[in-house]
Amino acid sequence: MINIVSLKWGDKFGPEYVNNLFSGIERNSTVPYKFHCFTDDTTGVMENIECHKLPDMDITGWWYKLWLFSDELPFEPGERIMFFDLDTIVTGNIDDILEYDCPRDLMGLRNFYYPDRFASGLLMWRHGTQTHIWTEFLREPRKAQAQSPDGDQQWTERNANDWTLFQVEFPGIYSYKQSCSKGLPEDAKIVCYHGTPSIPQSFTETVENWDSRNRNGGVPYYPQAWVKDHWRSE
Repeated sequence: MINIVSLKWGDKFGPEYVNNLFSGIERNSTVPYKFHCFTDDTTGVMENIECHKLPDMDITGWWYKLWLFSDELPFEPGERIMFFDLDTIVTGNIDDILEYDCPRDLMGLRNFYYPDRFASGLLMWRHGTQTHIWTEFLREPRKAQAQSPDGDQQWTERNANDWTLFQVEFPGIYSYKQSCSKGLPEDAKIVCYHGTPSIPQSFTETVENWDSRNRNGGVPYYPQAWVKDHWRSE
């Protein structure tokens, strides 16, 4: 059994992001798991999703992701946890990922822009093994934030003892911007969004592309019908 964890704070993402992520995992897995949403607002979240209240702290947004490394989560020490950013689409079977016998280190994404860097859109660890990432942040949160302008993933990269990368262990994990904006690769299992376009924009709007870091830099992002096929709650 693995605990799949999502995080919804504030109004950046509506409940449909939680519901559609859960439904995508349901359609594309056959192994046992429990899906959890840690949130400050359960309005609109499907009743069969297990919601937990976020602690009321003087932090916002992605910084709450660091709290997930704390020992306060309702899990037993050593239980496996996999975190998904809400702007993620599951498009293929992920049994091999959910069955992975995660070692004591941390697994994260290879940064899509900077391959030698760490990204936190997907994470896997065992409960209780990464608490120092949170406790070190908690010592001086404002200083930690100032030292990590790229957010929680920069702090995590700096403080994790060691990590492995999802893309090294598993094929089929892609960036929407870099690999899926002109069609879905046949082996795609997980598609990660970052920045613009958002998931809804990617099947409803033509969005200008000003990001020179993308391999398709300058070419607009045109609506992709495949997105709506996979981002749904039924």
